[in-house]
Amino acid sequence: MKKIALLLCAVLTAGALTACSGGADATTAAAQAATQETADKDGAGKDAADTAAGSEDKPDAAGENAAAENPFSGKTVKVGCSATFVPFESIEMAADGSKTYVGMNIDIIKAAVEKNGGQVEFVDMPFKSLMAAIQAGQIDFCSGGMAPTAEREKTLDFSEIFFYPRNAIVYRAEDNYPDLDSLKGKKIAYVFGTNYQQVAESVEGAETVGIQGSPACIEEVKSKRADACIVDGAGATEFLKNNEGLKLSLMDKVDDDCFAIGFPKESPYYETFNNTLKEMMENGELDEIIASHLSEQFILD
Repeated sequence: MKKIALLLCAVLTAGALTACSGGADATTAAAQAATQETADKDGAGKDAADTAAGSEDKPDAAGENAAAENPFSGKTVKVGCSATFVPFESIEMAADGSKTYVGMNIDIIKAAVEKNGGQVEFVDMPFKSLMAAIQAGQIDFCSGGMAPTAEREKTLDFSEIFFYPRNAIVYRAEDNYPDLDSLKGKKIAYVFGTNYQQVAESVEGAETVGIQGSPACIEEVKSKRADACIVDGAGATEFLKNNEGLKLSLMDKVDDDCFAIGFPKESPYYETFNNTLKEMMENGELDEIIASHLSEQFILD
């Protein structure tokens, strides 16, 4: 019996040792697996954090390239204008002596440039000096009161035509002169030294008189010294805002009398500006600017 008991103890001890050995191996393997899993998670987390940090530190590549490709981005361009051309471009002086450029052309140019991330510095000069200033590099381009004639196109590149100024017949409110034919046999005043003279003299049986300046011409009608006058429609619209008792009829547009923006040849700004201007023409934004300064009568279909 003693031998059997000793043999049984030996068997139990061996089983216990075997069980402990197997448990140790399983525990070690589990610990190693857990350690590896933690390391993998830590590594993945670190990679994700690095990626996120990299995204915050580095600007979007597409956005950066788009900004770099836009010539106006972060730039201030110099634009020449003639600031005595109401209501298209003029200067308003504040009480503190500071000046602000205002007008239809001013608003159109500012809108197109600012849409592309740039700013505008306007430079006032006589109209006849604009082309020379562009050629000399004193300005980047010029404001919009310039028609793209064949002679000018030898030197400049022009944007899309965005406005057609129209002559107007101004008369007293109790009368009605919708067109030139209605002025037959009437007394017509015109601005001396302008092509309005030929227009007035083309009216059958009309008596014509040249007057110095549009305001004086309109005053001739107001004081009943003339039945009507032929002047620039935009200027007349501005004048009639503060003068009751007068009306105007706009005449048909003349194709070679139009507004465009002039750029030097191979200007880096030309294509971007022109594309933006076309977008403004298509989406109605340009018409809104024209109507705000003149009236909806000047918006052409």
